[in-house]
Amino acid sequence: MSSISRETIGVDGSSVVELLEPSGDVVEARRIGDFIACVQDGAWMLRVLVIDDIHNCADSLSTLVRLWGHDVQTAYNSASALEMMGSRQPDVALVELAMPNMDGIQLARRLRQQMRFNHTLLIAVTGYADQAHRLLCDEAGFDHYLFKPIELTDLENLLLSERYRLARFSRKE
Repeated sequence: MSSISRETIGVDGSSVVELLEPSGDVVEARRIGDFIACVQDGAWMLRVLVIDDIHNCADSLSTLVRLWGHDVQTAYNSASALEMMGSRQPDVALVELAMPNMDGIQLARRLRQQMRFNHTLLIAVTGYADQAHRLLCDEAGFDHYLFKPIELTDLENLLLSERYRLARFSRKE
């Protein structure tokens, strides 16, 4: 394992360089089989739309998915999401349920009423972990349901599966 150095500048202008070793706790936190991968050059890139009214959550999730190599857009409400989707259909939409005006459930219902979004993978990303919200998501047409804080490998696996599905589908045409 490699070390990382950090330079600290004191108020008097002096500098101290510390050699930081990775903590054993951090190394052990990842389970065997966990992975975070990037889309290989030339591989199928997903068009992903992240929809969340909390800007920090939306931006963080968008950055992560972008680092995985996908093409990402971010919407901070359902109306903006519908407008973006009108001009550029995403392969995947990551939708927060609790948004003002039009919540994620209402958004999913509107999308599923339009034939062109039947094959868009809808993933609910929410803090609601109860059975009632799961049933609402199923009825609204969500394909998957992820609880916050989401398990990153779960999201990554869903995106990889969709990428492979779309790549196979496009080769058949």
